[in-house]
Amino acid sequence: METSLLKTLLSNISLFLKLSSSEKINSEPIWKYYRRAKEILKLLKPIILNATLSSDITSNELLSKAFEELCSSVQELLEQFESWQPLSSKVYLVLKVELLISKIRNSSLEVFQFLKSSIQHLPNDLSSISLEEIKHVGYEQTSSVIIEAIRDQLDSSEPSSEILVKIAESFSLNSNQETLIEAMALEKLKENAERAKRTAEVEFTGQLIALVTRMHDRLVLIKQSQTCSPILIPADFICPLSLELMADPVIVASGETYDRAFIKEWLDLGLTVCPKSRQSLSHTIFIPNYTMNALIANWCESNNVKLLGPIKSMSLNQPSPLLETEVKKSVDALKSTSIDTQREATAQLRLLSKKNRDNRIEIASCGAISLLVDLLHSPDTKTQENAVTALLNLSNIDYNKTAIINANAVEPLIHVLETGSPVAKENTAATLFSLSVIEDNRVTIGRSGAIRPLVGLLGKGTPRGKKDSATTLYNLSRCHENKVRIVQAGAVGYLVDLMQPATGMVDKAVLLLAKLATIFEGRNAIGEEGGIIPMLVEVVELGSPRGKENAAAALLLLCTCRNRYCNLALREGALPPILALSQSGTPRAKEKAQALVSFFRQYQHGNAGRS
Repeated sequence: METSLLKTLLSNISLFLKLSSSEKINSEPIWKYYRRAKEILKLLKPIILNATLSSDITSNELLSKAFEELCSSVQELLEQFESWQPLSSKVYLVLKVELLISKIRNSSLEVFQFLKSSIQHLPNDLSSISLEEIKHVGYEQTSSVIIEAIRDQLDSSEPSSEILVKIAESFSLNSNQETLIEAMALEKLKENAERAKRTAEVEFTGQLIALVTRMHDRLVLIKQSQTCSPILIPADFICPLSLELMADPVIVASGETYDRAFIKEWLDLGLTVCPKSRQSLSHTIFIPNYTMNALIANWCESNNVKLLGPIKSMSLNQPSPLLETEVKKSVDALKSTSIDTQREATAQLRLLSKKNRDNRIEIASCGAISLLVDLLHSPDTKTQENAVTALLNLSNIDYNKTAIINANAVEPLIHVLETGSPVAKENTAATLFSLSVIEDNRVTIGRSGAIRPLVGLLGKGTPRGKKDSATTLYNLSRCHENKVRIVQAGAVGYLVDLMQPATGMVDKAVLLLAKLATIFEGRNAIGEEGGIIPMLVEVVELGSPRGKENAAAALLLLCTCRNRYCNLALREGALPPILALSQSGTPRAKEKAQALVSFFRQYQHGNAGRS
């Protein structure tokens, strides 16, 4: 192996580490994945430096392949980030980067393990590095969630709302404009693949486009459900970009109508296609749509709807003076010592933060987050409820999630879980779910003591509170150390109760049980609860496709660990529904069911041989 290869590798690592000063990678989720790759390469750099100084190592043929793969992967990783542009596909980049990080991690482990075993006295900078550090940096992958959602699509079933939320949050696709930009970026990649006749890439990119389209449709439904007006706005009056009533409708070159402020913002980003028709715009001249303007005005007058024209005519990045004044007034009122004033101010911010993304940005920029966190300890029940609901709305934006955590919000949120009104408790659980979408926050939330009151809500909350708690606990359980905490807090007993069909929570309960069954403590707790095996068998037989899948996964973990679970499952008649599932379930359900069938047969054969 030539030392020039190692020097090229070191050079590429240095170039990659310097990218941290580039503004174009500072947006989420690009920065998050850059940071993960950077952690691995910083651990890797002293290993490469040591290799360049050792003639024995550089001449060892066993390491040649590992170093060549490292050099190739680091080079490609560098190119991926260097070529990134704000209008590129976030989804496609992350899928590529996760694969490359995995390759770099595996090659690094091979090199490091060889160095550990072949050199008696490693330099201090190598001895201080542990294999575990390299193994776990950036280990969690979003690509598995994407693959799961695509499988759902191929099975002719809708991806669950939880999965769509997870994907949207992971890729920071939280607005209509962001999802449209992502869809168009993927369409461009698909066109390039078609021209190059890369059939598999064309098919996969098409599946990604379909998934992003579903996310867009979900955003539209959410926008419709969040409207403050009890009157249904005619679809033709709604801007396809803002999803709100148009204040200044204009016609673009494609013939489609948009609100002037929003289509101008679109074009200012450098986008030269019609968001709705995807046609290239031959010019960027706006023609006022006087007919639509008159129709909207008449409709507003007839329905007593106030059209906020001045606000909607402002640039998206510049809040209107009216909104800015209103927000600052409410934020200042939070500092009042009057309970009545605080209650009114939190109610106003709760309403404003519900309306749209621009409002959430403005509220956070005015310093509301830390003040709202302080009011979670308010003795006034309504103020506390308003404050936590406003924080829930603000947490829909990724950088607000970080700001809320940095404002030390977890302990006050736990206080609301323990003392708040039923609605406040529900919205606190939902806030913790939103915050736990960010990987690092799961550890913080778990270690702060939030799991025990969440489990309490799972057992004694309102129906909505139980659902919010189950969803949040599942998200927290994606951090290994939190699984033990969830079990120790007594969640398994409550989950067994929630497996009754009348609760409407069978799928959520089985999903979390399957997650807890992956650890020894979880399997023990499940075994101590009477009747759970028959319940899981019943879900496999009569449950929803998702419920069957997770029930089969839980049974596989339980039955392969203890013979008594296997005996009980067979006595309960598990084999026929498991056989049926192995033929007709979702891909994951088939996989789990087939493994169970194989295990059951081996178990029965072994017992027959001993009798």
